[in-house]
Amino acid sequence: MRLSDVTKFPHPVLSPFTGDFLNGAFSVDFDVSENLKTGALFLRHNIVLTHLDLAHLVASGQAVVGCLVKCSDTFYNELRTLSYPDGNIDFAPGSLLNKVSLRPIVWLSSELKGWSPEGLHSEFLAPLFMGLGDVIAIGAESEISVGQAKLASIESIFELNNSSEVGEGEVCVDLEGDRISILVSPSTFSVIELLRQREMAVVLNSIYLPAVMEVLDRLQGDHSYDTWRWFVPFTEKCRAKGVALESGVSILEGAQKLLEFPALKLDKVIKE
Repeated sequence: MRLSDVTKFPHPVLSPFTGDFLNGAFSVDFDVSENLKTGALFLRHNIVLTHLDLAHLVASGQAVVGCLVKCSDTFYNELRTLSYPDGNIDFAPGSLLNKVSLRPIVWLSSELKGWSPEGLHSEFLAPLFMGLGDVIAIGAESEISVGQAKLASIESIFELNNSSEVGEGEVCVDLEGDRISILVSPSTFSVIELLRQREMAVVLNSIYLPAVMEVLDRLQGDHSYDTWRWFVPFTEKCRAKGVALESGVSILEGAQKLLEFPALKLDKVIKE
């Protein structure tokens, strides 16, 4: 099954993208727990279905709530049913890794003859005749990060190097390597090395923060760096922190999330 935000249907579908219903909403909140040693995944869910007619169909067993789970790294692509209104589903070790997309849907488990739901858009004329398996609601797709890649520290993804080609006081970033290289002049490098041992908070705010912003800026809409070793742990950390790699998204806000708001650590410097 292939669904997207722009999928078209010949019948009304409750969704934030269609406008087929004038009221009501459908969404699923997911809470992820995973065993990092075995790779097993435990996914709790809470279903929000506020359209009374659709909620009645689910409660009566005439419709089913499910989630389309996709993982390109493991080729997992399966529609899993979800208990209503909440519950959990388990995934075997190794079945999911890194980026996993979750698309909640509701479909009919029986035919509907003469269905007249409330709040139907004038484009559709009731009563409706719906078939077995027809999709009647689609929620927004969400993504989760599975595995240990997201746990990599920022300092394990970046490395600090000196270069005579970098001017005094400048900071440059090189993405073409196994690790993202932050380049500074030899004299600046010596100062930063001393600060890393004594006042790492200063280094995070003055060196790593702008460097991470530069990486986020380059990656917005550009995945040409996906062959480098740093790419997976960096993007998985972004996914885990809710940082979108899309144009128009604040790179300053994203960098602060990835560095766990480094300005908060400056208070410790003052106290010392």
